[in-house]
This record gives sequence, structure tokens and C-alpha cells, in this order.
Amino acid sequence: MEQEHEKAVIYCRVSSEKQVKEGNGLDSQEHRCREYANSLGLEVEQVFRDEGISGGLFERPALISLIKYLDDNWQDKYTVIFDDLKRFARDVRVHLKLKTELKAREAKLRCLNYNFDDSAEGEFVETIFAAQNELERKQNRRQVCQKMKARIERGYWCFCAPTGYEYRKDKEHGKLLMPIDEIATVLSRGLTDFAEDRLSSQSDLKKFLEENDFARLIGRDKIYLSYVKNLLTEPLYAGIIQYSGWGITKRKGHHKAIISESTYYKIQNKITRPERLPRETDSLEFPLRRFVDCEFCGKPMTGSSSKSSHSDKYYPHYTCNNKGCIANPKNITAGKVEDDYVELLNSIEVDNEILALAKEAATNLWQQKINGFHSNGESIQAEIKEVEEQLNTYMDLIPAAKSVSLRARYEEKIEALDQKIAQLKGSLENLENKKEPNFEEALNLTLKFIGTPAETWKNADKERKIMVQKLIFEENPMYSFKNGFGTPKLSLPFYVNQLFGVKKTANFDLVDPTGFEPATSSVQTRRSTN
Repeated sequence: MEQEHEKAVIYCRVSSEKQVKEGNGLDSQEHRCREYANSLGLEVEQVFRDEGISGGLFERPALISLIKYLDDNWQDKYTVIFDDLKRFARDVRVHLKLKTELKAREAKLRCLNYNFDDSAEGEFVETIFAAQNELERKQNRRQVCQKMKARIERGYWCFCAPTGYEYRKDKEHGKLLMPIDEIATVLSRGLTDFAEDRLSSQSDLKKFLEENDFARLIGRDKIYLSYVKNLLTEPLYAGIIQYSGWGITKRKGHHKAIISESTYYKIQNKITRPERLPRETDSLEFPLRRFVDCEFCGKPMTGSSSKSSHSDKYYPHYTCNNKGCIANPKNITAGKVEDDYVELLNSIEVDNEILALAKEAATNLWQQKINGFHSNGESIQAEIKEVEEQLNTYMDLIPAAKSVSLRARYEEKIEALDQKIAQLKGSLENLENKKEPNFEEALNLTLKFIGTPAETWKNADKERKIMVQKLIFEENPMYSFKNGFGTPKLSLPFYVNQLFGVKKTANFDLVDPTGFEPATSSVQTRRSTN
């Protein structure tokens, strides 16, 4: 037999501070709920009150306490009472989640203005009510934001009061920010002294505030530098109101300022990090920076300069900055690294025989592309001719057409074919107007780079040097002071050149067309005839 729900708990909620201060909202809710519990013969054990909490949130302090209370008293069955469905939740997802949590604890839900029904129709209606409550909440929020925005635009701050201020009622302005004299006096003196360099740093301002018992005045245990930074960047202290979140630009506020605008801007100029002046080393280039790895740890080497102790001259060098690296020395003169790099490029330049093959292959591919280019033109011309013949056929059919509707269809077809001819002629014209690039010149430049990478790298600017390095190496080459550069991982065609050892073998020949398997009789016959 199901246990009877003889005990009850009450949940009350208000969302505004005004209702909390006046007390009427929560008290009246609790009174109505107690009367309702008495009419059902239920004993109220606890009342849970959320003060100034939105119904769009699930994580409400009193609500979480209510759920914990049900968990702690799991042996009893409770009825949860609230006076309005809006007090329960004002968000569909929160409503459903909260209902699920309470149902899981076998709690029975009772509302003064709504009867819960677990049927399919009842749950549907409940969801509609929950959605309506969510809509009202969002509409209310929009109205409040619109009113707040309008008030800020008129020079009144509407959010939380900054440190040293509080809201008080004013006959002329209504709710207005006003300084708290004891706090504002200390803060004003500290900000002014910082602006005038009597306090040189933010740490000095922090110390000043601590010496003047500022933490106690504002109800804090301790003052941190991050908090000091917030004080220094608060424009309200200078009487300035602005809010970028709503696109509200700077304007004069109606509240009393505790520092002048000039003091505020002095502070901002002081705490803004000054732009670094150019150094002599900025003009030095390190083309291998991040493109050469340390042989010992595999980390990319950086470039930097050291000033001589005997003169004002800077000496550039490449460095492994990895603290755990065992390389010795870590700083290597830039000239040595770059000379060794040129030597490496000289050792991997591609042989003339491979260059000749590359040129032949590229020329063949280009010729195929040109042939395709011309064939495209011929194809378009043939299509134009075919469409023109179709158009002429329909032109001949029009005089013989006795039906007006049939003649109209012929005319539509003729118009469509005419448009197609115009499009094809436009495509053909674009194709003919395309300027054929100077393939021979581009190919020769490319082959020159592949054949003489060291010379190309030496004569290039910094950006082209980087491009050359990316084209040659699949990975950064490894380097050490003692061993120089190791065997790098190269891209094609440098890898092909390295693979077949063209530079090492004078009598180099390409792989036999038969491959590595024994030649068939037909291939052997062809050889003998050659």
C-alpha cells in the first residue's frame, strides 16, 4: 500500500530586491501555502525561501536545500507546496528538470493555481504553461533592459554600485549613485597620488590602501593587485558613464565624481603599456630562425644578438633555448650556421640529368594542358553550331504553326536557344582572350632554383629564403656546432637526386625499363634490335 503524504514543505520565491526588502512577497506566499496545507490536513515541516533569485535558474540556494532535505528524510513522503506555477520555474527546461528531480524523490507537487495531471494531455498543457511563463520572463527582462538602457543614456548608472558608492534616493534624480564619504576619501587620495606619481606603481597604491585600513572599510579580508587594477580603470570615479555592451558611448553622469577626468586619463596613460622603442637588433635578420632544429633536443633554434662587453656592437647568433638541452655551446655564431647551411644546399643541388627529365615531364604536361585548352575551344564552337541548327529548325516551324499556343512554345524555345548561344560565345571569347603564360621562362626559373638552391637562397630576400627552405625540406634540418648539419629529409625532386646518388656516381644511369625482374623475351628482342 502506498504511503500517505502527511507532511509538507513550502517553497517560496521572489525575483526582485524590492520584494525582498519589503517582505510582502515571500510572507504572503508562505501564508497562502500554509492555509492550503491546513485545508489538506498536511503538517508543514519546513519553509524554503529564495530571495531575489530568477525562476529561470535551477541552481537556487533554497531549492537545492529543499532537494537535500528530501534526500535526508527519504523515509518520509512529502508534498511540496508553492502558490503559483511561476514560483516553481520560469523556464521550460528548468521546469521539467525540477519536476523530474522531485518526482524521483517521490514528492507530490501541489500548486494553489494549478492542478498537476500526469496524463499525456495534462503534461502537454503543463508544458504550454511553463513555456508561457518563460516567455513572460524574457519579455519582462527585455522591458527592464530597455528602461535601464534609456536611463544610462540619460547619464544614470543602473548596475551594481562601484566600491566607494551606494545608491540613495534623490528628490530630483530618483535612485542615484552617491559617494560613501569614509571610503571615497581614501580612494580619491590614492587614485590622485597614483596619477601624480606620488605612488609610482600599482603595488604602491595597494600598500597605501592597506595602510589606510581600506580592506576593513569595504568589508574585505584582503586587497589583491587585480582588485587595485579594477579601481584604477573604473570611469565612474571620474563621473563618466559608458557601457559598450549596449553601445552606449562616453557621457557625463549625474552622480558626484571623486576624481577629475584629467586625473582619470593620467591613470589610464600610466597603466597602459608603452610601445616598445625599436632596438638596434631589430634590423638584424635571422633567416634560419625556427627553420633549423637542435641536433640534441630536436627543438627549433631561435635567433638573437648579444652586445659585446668591449664595444657597442651586437653579434648575432642562433640559440637553442631549451633549458633541458645538453648542447654545448648553445649559442652558435650566425655566420657559421648560415655558411654551413649554404654548404648543405650546395650538396643537395639536383643533377643536370634529373633536371632534363623534369623539364621534359613538365613540358609534356604543359603541352597536354595546351592541347586541352584548344580542344575546349573547338568543342564550344561545335556546340554553338549545333545549337544554331536547332534554332533555325524552330524558326522554320513557326510559319507552319496554326495554333497560337504552339507558336508561343516555339518562340520560347527559340529565345532559350538564343540565350544559350550568347553564353557559349561569351565562354569562347573568354577562352580566346586568356593570355598564355610564358611557360618556358617560368620553367627555366624553377629549374635554376632546383639546380642551384644555394645561389638562389643567398641572393633572395628574407621572405624568399623562407619559401626556398619550405620547398626543399620536408622537415627542419638538424644542426650542432660540432657536427654541422645532418642528413635532412628532402622534398621531391631533391629526394630523388639523393635516392639515386647522382652526385656520387659518375656513370649514373636511370633504372632499366624492365624494372628489377628478369626481362621477358619480347623486351630482350627489342633490346637486341636497338
